[in-house]
Amino acid sequence: MSTPNQIQAKWIWPFSGPNPINFGLDSEMFDRTDYRYSETFVREAIQNSLDARLDESKPVIVNFRFHKKKLSTKKNLLREIIDFRQESGLRIPPEWKQNILRWLVIQDFNSTGLRGPINRRTSDFWNYWLNFGISNKHGSNRGGRGIGRVTFLISSRIQTVIGYTRSSCDGKSAICGMAALKPREDGEDFRSTHAYLAEKSNGSIFQLHDTDSFRHEVCSTFQFTEYTAPLSSGLALAIPYPHEELKTEQILAASIENFAPSILDHTLKVTADDIVLDADSIERIITSLAGDLKRQAIREDPQRYIDLVRRIIETKRPEKIVLPKGNKNEIIDLQNSKYIAKLQDSLDKRHQLTLEITFPIECENKRRNVSIRAIIAITPSAKQPLDNLFRDGMSLPDIRSNNPGNLDLILLVSHRLLANYLNLCEGKAHLDLLESKDITERLRDRGFATPLFEVKRMIKTLPTELRKVFTPDITEPASNVLETFFSVPSDETESNEKRRNQANPLDTFPVGNPRSFKIDKYASGFRVHRSNEAKIWPINIDVRVVYADGSRKPSWSPFDFRLDRMVVNSRDCTPDFDDNKLMVRNCGPSFSVEVTGFDTNRELQITARSWQDEN
Repeated sequence: MSTPNQIQAKWIWPFSGPNPINFGLDSEMFDRTDYRYSETFVREAIQNSLDARLDESKPVIVNFRFHKKKLSTKKNLLREIIDFRQESGLRIPPEWKQNILRWLVIQDFNSTGLRGPINRRTSDFWNYWLNFGISNKHGSNRGGRGIGRVTFLISSRIQTVIGYTRSSCDGKSAICGMAALKPREDGEDFRSTHAYLAEKSNGSIFQLHDTDSFRHEVCSTFQFTEYTAPLSSGLALAIPYPHEELKTEQILAASIENFAPSILDHTLKVTADDIVLDADSIERIITSLAGDLKRQAIREDPQRYIDLVRRIIETKRPEKIVLPKGNKNEIIDLQNSKYIAKLQDSLDKRHQLTLEITFPIECENKRRNVSIRAIIAITPSAKQPLDNLFRDGMSLPDIRSNNPGNLDLILLVSHRLLANYLNLCEGKAHLDLLESKDITERLRDRGFATPLFEVKRMIKTLPTELRKVFTPDITEPASNVLETFFSVPSDETESNEKRRNQANPLDTFPVGNPRSFKIDKYASGFRVHRSNEAKIWPINIDVRVVYADGSRKPSWSPFDFRLDRMVVNSRDCTPDFDDNKLMVRNCGPSFSVEVTGFDTNRELQITARSWQDEN
């Protein structure tokens, strides 16, 4: 038998034949300025493990661990991939030439592993490694678009993943690997887009390396924990040369922001290196990681976030709201009811209110009642409101209100049928609820009846409409609320010619409500300060800054600037920053914020609005 050091790991870069190819990893889904890659990576890794939870009386355990060692003889496991990349003209990490291997391991426990017979192309195993866009996940799962593996390939600087799994069905272990390459002509043949860690091709699948010595070598090299106990199963992935932005602190922070309900209800336990994140440690860890949290409202008051999520889970007798038809108009109609007035009084007295909203949904010719939980709380003074919707314990971060006012609102969907429906309505990255022909077909295939999107539209508007119900005195906008966006004609008559010839002052740039504040533009920045017409204090101001590019809505990139890295001088207010947004809170009658340090060769475009805390 071969010794471990003599084992050669063969990779196969197959020819594509006349089959069509699709080069690229759909990376635009993850290359976004509003969601950093570490967050997308954690969302995909954890949702895959939660979907494969085996024993529902125990939590799924997901381990993340970074490693760095000398390559020595272990180069054999990756040597062919490096050679293939060189043939493709792709980059090679400098650590390879320095004989250093860096890698990240993701391994789960109490999960099913990749199930199904390895000799069948449509099994879970080969769906994972070969069948992009095909999944055996059911609609109630968090995933099902087949993009999780894409996330892991993108996370490696050599776009390679090596996996070890043991199936809960038959107890069999298997090792496979995948690397994304650039397709190329090779004589009269044409190389495909991916290479695989395998012995040889075998019809529509591959014959894997299946000896015990090979499994031990792979597990030893990448420090996988072998699934040796009689009933143990799961999946372990090694990501060679992970990108630098993947860090332990950001993994833990993203786990808390996106899966807090799953952690608090003991469904999920995460470890990152030697740090254990579970229901007992989450409060201590979120406090220590406040600077790594993405959302400002959570970052500035992490304990409030944990308290509200825990409360919505643990409340035994929430207040009931029934919507007989399940559409958003019914929420609006509730506003003047005596029952809602009673709940408003309760919210005013207790500062928190937990609701269970029940409504019908039609599936497979049956009308069934489903429910969604909500917790509403009065936002503390000078704090940003919390705004989250969780489905099956995972955040859908784009479901939120454009104007949250002074109320925290967290929504929790755990009803299986409703979770199934929402999962089918979500986009690939599971950030928002969408409508399309593809989604329409999926809903109909699963038995959901028309009108297909009525419940989806109601849930998407819940963050806004529930706040209106519980703050009726501010539901009507002020007469000047749209002055930032539309010009308002004056009562005075004036010829067009006179208006065209009237000089515009160049030293000031008033934006938003002129009775509250003004903005002065400089060559290298701007200043926000009070208007002489302002009467009521304190106020809050939200400012968005971009470089003008000639379009009506120029975009912002982190390569342009970061406000938190500019020179800032302020008085009588509390400024805070999030990328290109300036949030000025508790502005008093003498407030002023000056931000400088911008490129003097580019023009700033600034939009802003002011609002007052109703407290």
